[in-house]
Amino acid sequence: MEMIKLILLVAVAYAFIEPGWAADVSCKTVDRAISTCGQYLIGMAFDPTAECCSGMRSIHEAASSTQARRETCNCIQQTVSMYSDLYDHAARMLTGKCGVKDGIPISRGFDCSR
Repeated sequence: MEMIKLILLVAVAYAFIEPGWAADVSCKTVDRAISTCGQYLIGMAFDPTAECCSGMRSIHEAASSTQARRETCNCIQQTVSMYSDLYDHAARMLTGKCGVKDGIPISRGFDCSR
């Protein structure tokens, strides 16, 4: 019982030390979201699916701080680099087609440090 209390205390303390840690987007989350856009990104679909756009909105909303946006951008680049047949034009248009305002560009060459 004491061990459980200690674990809970450490978890609560970590939450206060690292504000916003739960809102950060993991590369696994980005990969899952972008994978739902696969058909659109390789030119097999004219428009992204509703599931794709939902994922795009989710990852962009969760990346609320500058640091989280940079990390998310790096994850996006890592994920899209796995698509050898990625249509760059479609990728650049994805956030706009999904209605994501000021979204992180889906691009291999975007400078994430900006």
